[in-house]
Amino acid sequence: MLLRETPYLSCFVRNEFLFDEQKGHGEFTPAVVFAFRAEPARVPMFQIMLDSGAQWARVPIHMICSKPCEPLPIEQSCWWDSYGYEFTVVALPFLKGHAVTALGRDKQIRKGNYLFTVDWMKTGWSEVPDQHKNHHVIALESGPWIAYPNNRLVWHDPSWITPAPNREWKTPTRSYSVEG
Repeated sequence: MLLRETPYLSCFVRNEFLFDEQKGHGEFTPAVVFAFRAEPARVPMFQIMLDSGAQWARVPIHMICSKPCEPLPIEQSCWWDSYGYEFTVVALPFLKGHAVTALGRDKQIRKGNYLFTVDWMKTGWSEVPDQHKNHHVIALESGPWIAYPNNRLVWHDPSWITPAPNREWKTPTRSYSVEG
């Protein structure tokens, strides 16, 4: 399945997307995200409803923001394209409302808040222990949305988390099974 419902999230779409990038730059239209769409070799995409009642499909993540803002380059919006057509969407209650810092390809740290998670399955890379990645969808404080994996995020909760990840940790490379 290449489309799954998400939590309903108010947002803005960059108008240049609505005009095939020919005009509308720097302008925004209020919208609601209501579904996630995945296609291999494409960035994470969304289904949205505009405040005019128009519904749009295949809106790429770099065209969605939580408030009018400067665009974030597509390569800073997500680390990887969608892994395939098979995935699940879940708003993890444990992460709900958590602040998070994200490390971009440009080595910049950006602050944001958790929205929901996309977990990939039944694709080649999603079955390889050291290659499997979630896409955690984050609304950055500056406005853009991003989709980053676990190893590029540090979660914050002042009631019990003291951020200091061990930089020597290694990604697991084994699959565990009692029958194999």
